Amino acid sequence: MDTMGADVTELVEAVKSGDSTADVEAIADHELPPEVTELVEEYERFDGTRDPFLWKWFHWLTPQFTFSFVPDEHVADARTAKMLAGVFITIVDDFLEKDHDRETFDEAVKIPHAEYEADTDREEVQTRQLELVREVWATLCDVLKRAPRSEEYFPLLRFDAEQATNAVHYSYLLDRYPELANTRELTVHESHNIMMFAYADIDLMFGPTFPRSDLATLRQMVWQAQMMARIGNWIATWEREVHEIDFSSGPVVHALESGLLDYDELERLRTDAAFRETVIEELRDAGVEAVFFEQWQRHYEELERLAADLSAIDATSYVEGMETVLQYFLRAKGRI
Repeated sequence: MDTMGADVTELVEAVKSGDSTADVEAIADHELPPEVTELVEEYERFDGTRDPFLWKWFHWLTPQFTFSFVPDEHVADARTAKMLAGVFITIVDDFLEKDHDRETFDEAVKIPHAEYEADTDREEVQTRQLELVREVWATLCDVLKRAPRSEEYFPLLRFDAEQATNAVHYSYLLDRYPELANTRELTVHESHNIMMFAYADIDLMFGPTFPRSDLATLRQMVWQAQMMARIGNWIATWEREVHEIDFSSGPVVHALESGLLDYDELERLRTDAAFRETVIEELRDAGVEAVFFEQWQRHYEELERLAADLSAIDATSYVEGMETVLQYFLRAKGRI
């Protein structure tokens, strides 16, 4: 999809001026794969704070960041695996972001590593939630067994899943030490929470013809795409996260670094709901989102350049898909 010519300004204006009702209704009616449905329903029984639309929205979008080297017969499994990886990181994120439960988080992050066993007998951990994380990961592994190159690329998935859980840990530290906030570390650490590397690993497992000689270039591409998705997520969620006392988003860190917000005001945000609304309005008026749209555009141009360097695969659909991902982040603002 290249209707916007990779011009983020035109893309944003098109989303603002267009009627996205049909898209939202189509996503609301979208059916999740059976391997996912029961696990999501179980998650909602003990949590229930996330709009069920989120899961359908994510699964709806997975074809946009699926590489074309995944053959048609494996696309459905690749989508399901990405969905399961997304559920995994969401629950792990909840342990720290929502529950401030370091003990359960510490056990959950062991699950992707076969040499460790998470201890579900410890009294201080959320046992059922931890068992669900184990079940989600086991189901993901079962789906990946159907991939022709699962064994070859599973070590990459483990590594990238660990980077994602480290991103959750970084956000937790940022909440405790707001003076830690800086754009460089936010980019290096927190961006991995969006899981684009893990999703690319899944494509590699399901891509029998991908040449490993292109792996380094592919990973560089994924870094650009991950930052584009991270920016889309920040723009779609930063206002809600301010209300939830989560200050780990790019717009808030940018506001701190640029003097639009100071640490005393950050502390006041924790206790003063009316002040939170005032600050959100002031940051909107200051154009904090425009800063990130400009960054998104630069990442897009670099993604395009890297895609042209791939020797044996066509990544055009992946590049163009990131435009659609941004569109749908904007359309889903307030619901994800």
